[in-house]
Amino acid sequence: MATTTVSQLLAFAALVFVGHDALPTKPDGPIVRTQYGDVRGMYAEEGDIFLGLPFGVPPVGELRWKPPRAYNTSWAPGVRDGTVPGPACRQGGCGPNSADYQHTCNRDKARTQSEDCMYLNVFVPRSVLNSTARLPVMCWFHGGEYRYGTGAALVYDGRILANKTNTVVVTTNYRLGAFGFLVTGEGEDDARGNYGTLDQIEALRWIQQNIADFGGDKDKVTIFGQSSGSDSVAVLLTSDMATDLFHQGIMMSVPFSIAHKTQFEAIRLGNDVAKFANCSAGDMKCLRSKPADEILDAQEEVSTFIANPFRLLEIFLQWGPTVDGDILARQTVDSFAKGQFQRKPFIIGTVGEEAILYIYLAITKPMSKLELDAAALAFLHGKGPAALHEYNPPQTSDYRPFLAQAVTDWVFECPTRNAIRNVVTSGEGDVWLYVFDHVWSFKTFWNDFSYCNGHVCHGEDIPFVFQTNLLANVSFTPDEQVLADAMAYHYGNFAHTGDPNKPSPYVYTTGNVLKSPLNWPRYNQGNQFPNMNFTTPQNVMVHDYNKEKCDFWDKENIYSETN
Repeated sequence: MATTTVSQLLAFAALVFVGHDALPTKPDGPIVRTQYGDVRGMYAEEGDIFLGLPFGVPPVGELRWKPPRAYNTSWAPGVRDGTVPGPACRQGGCGPNSADYQHTCNRDKARTQSEDCMYLNVFVPRSVLNSTARLPVMCWFHGGEYRYGTGAALVYDGRILANKTNTVVVTTNYRLGAFGFLVTGEGEDDARGNYGTLDQIEALRWIQQNIADFGGDKDKVTIFGQSSGSDSVAVLLTSDMATDLFHQGIMMSVPFSIAHKTQFEAIRLGNDVAKFANCSAGDMKCLRSKPADEILDAQEEVSTFIANPFRLLEIFLQWGPTVDGDILARQTVDSFAKGQFQRKPFIIGTVGEEAILYIYLAITKPMSKLELDAAALAFLHGKGPAALHEYNPPQTSDYRPFLAQAVTDWVFECPTRNAIRNVVTSGEGDVWLYVFDHVWSFKTFWNDFSYCNGHVCHGEDIPFVFQTNLLANVSFTPDEQVLADAMAYHYGNFAHTGDPNKPSPYVYTTGNVLKSPLNWPRYNQGNQFPNMNFTTPQNVMVHDYNKEKCDFWDKENIYSETN
């Protein structure tokens, strides 16, 4: 495989579109009384929006590389301005002059980012106005390789999703890259990693303590995310630390086959960061004294560092949770295989051509058969020949499509099937599987990623979940609107009832939603392993999706770090 640059790795983030302007808001926004004081949000056509609510003490100075501390400061008697987002967490790019075609940067004009970034956003549907109802909560963890993104990005605006599912939607920040996941050692003052995950847990604690003020039900919390955000959901489902903080999950495109680093591997990476920051290995006083820009520069310098040469896939997910035996006890795919996970309902799935995006970014020219063979051996080692034999591509001038298909199966689709089957075998029956395979009609939104036009690339389902293209005056086709509303129907039912089929009278069912939505059976052998195919012109049910290729990967037993 060709060398992957840092700019190319950006593609592994949830690269999706959104437009320029939100629907108009009204002056004199709603005021909510919280334990910290009153906060004024803004009215939108779909309900109320509250941006930039603090959930943690700023992790700066001596608190850099420390677990988050709950926000505990009153802003009374003043009224907090909830119409502007808090800063995004520090990351490369997303500066005031950076291109942001997918609108994954902070939504304010300055695209503010800071280490002081423990902020979340709440979207309340209009049904809550003047009501005492307590609605289910959907808490979103954004994707972006654990290096990029923010909960305040316009692409993740939750107003339409909240209104159509009749839920309270929360989107949150969490520390990214070296700030969120640096490991320098196991001493008391060392950076021990997993701070970004702890931030997510702290946001969930905030929901437990405060969401009732916004009409939410703390006893009905669904966590959901895409890419590294869905990996976060998988981590929380297998971590004892989050057991009482949520009740079910939705995982969109978990890259299960990209292993989380061991402590030893993470320390190797951390030592390199220290070196480029001109600090001795493990010198926390030196590292905490460095300006954030210097930490980002050091992070950039190590962007092609491989901690384990036998797991080259880590180049696509260099940062993230570390297997520490505490927050993350083992690889998530192993936890599902061993039955060591929380017995909670979940929905999980992938898009049809996950790997097109980053294969074509990493390899910018047509790929020869020799290069394909070399990539298979480099990434799969002794199992490379078997994979080449299984996929057996015909002679062609460019083998990238075959590599993308194999990587989609190996990294996303088949370990997802493996995980959900292991969950069912362990006795959890309330699980559902899907594949999204619709090619969107608004081709300009891939902009510089033109090779995704005509394909269902990683992240292509996000506009259909949030329907944020409507905020940019970019319409779906009629069939696409039906698809988006059908997804809102199933996800809304799931948030309300724990079953995507069990109707809730509060979920949007008029207009474009079919009067008789397709039944989505639980995933099990008795139901012939059903897979909801989210597509146009209407959803269909397939059984034992991609069986041949996933049987092959299961037989090779290559998902786990121990194989």
